[in-house]
Amino acid sequence: MKRTLIVLVAALALLGVILMKKNSNEKSMSTDAPALDSTAKAGVADLRVVKKPDTSELVKRDGKWVIAKDGFKVDTAKINKVLNNVFSLQNKELVSNSPARLSEYGLDSAEAKHVSVKDGSGKVIADVVIGKTSGADYSSTYWKWESKPEVYRTPGNFTWEIATKDDDWKDRKLFGAVAKDVKSVEAIWKDSTGMAYNYKLEAVSDSTWKMVAPQDSSRVKNALAAEMATRFAEMSIDEFVSAQDTNVSKVRLDTPAVWVKVGLKDGTFHELKGSKTLTGYAYTQHPDRKDLIKLSSWRFDSFKKKPFELLDAPPAPKADSTTAGGIKIESASPSKAGKPAAGATVGKPAIPAIRPESIKRAAPQAPGAPSVPAAESAKPAAK
Repeated sequence: MKRTLIVLVAALALLGVILMKKNSNEKSMSTDAPALDSTAKAGVADLRVVKKPDTSELVKRDGKWVIAKDGFKVDTAKINKVLNNVFSLQNKELVSNSPARLSEYGLDSAEAKHVSVKDGSGKVIADVVIGKTSGADYSSTYWKWESKPEVYRTPGNFTWEIATKDDDWKDRKLFGAVAKDVKSVEAIWKDSTGMAYNYKLEAVSDSTWKMVAPQDSSRVKNALAAEMATRFAEMSIDEFVSAQDTNVSKVRLDTPAVWVKVGLKDGTFHELKGSKTLTGYAYTQHPDRKDLIKLSSWRFDSFKKKPFELLDAPPAPKADSTTAGGIKIESASPSKAGKPAAGATVGKPAIPAIRPESIKRAAPQAPGAPSVPAAESAKPAAK
């Protein structure tokens, strides 16, 4: 019993030491001690990422980040986040200084991401190698200087955010508007049989719409119009067209399957011409470039509406007569109303007149016999 107690106490003591060391390491790592000068971040004008066999380079032109190869606009939020991570690297926790162990940390040539940061003059601000996420806590990352063997562990799980292909950096959002900015929606589209439909809607307020073509109507289903405005604001590229894409030869944007034109409250207009659906995508031209891009076909579904589908049913006309038991009863017209009939009680509604000519009785008819006019059926049978 005594021996068991001693072993238990020793185990608890060892556990306490491990926990204290872990807490000490985490506290040390949480201390802000960046390896790079954060003030240099504002001057970054070139970011290059290499992971064999891929290479991606981004440059800053006229204050905006673009892909160096083709000038395509870069997702600003993405590159800002990556630069923040690079300039937050810490070198307080050294985990290895052996070149032979680099593969353990994802810093060998096969897995590592080589990141080079330069300023506007081409001067190198930093050359670092980013490895894999630490398996010790899954919330830190291994890294090293390009020309040195020392490996450090730094807070943050961000390896996956550093893209190595140009397409992964590109800004996929097509329009910089929100739904409430939309003033009008116009569309022409063809269904699977080739039948064409068109309509134009205009916003009366932020929540009310009207139709101006093919007819003038205020009975627009506002929820459907609002969905179109939202779909436009959220329109994003789903895939970029590669050089090996065999569907490109089938794209005919001169005769699009769907055409959408959206007017904004600031007076600007935007158009999209979509091809017929090819392997789940509609091909269209980027609104700011000549590049073909691919949008998932469902992005156009909200616009593919027949005009009558966009309108609520008209209100039913008010009835001016009723029919009961085969007898048609009509109310007297107010314009023809005269003095109350003799004996009628003033102040009470008059009893509707029943006109003899409105009473029609159909003679019994044998099955299969030709229809007999009502007037003939009223004649007495010949003796």
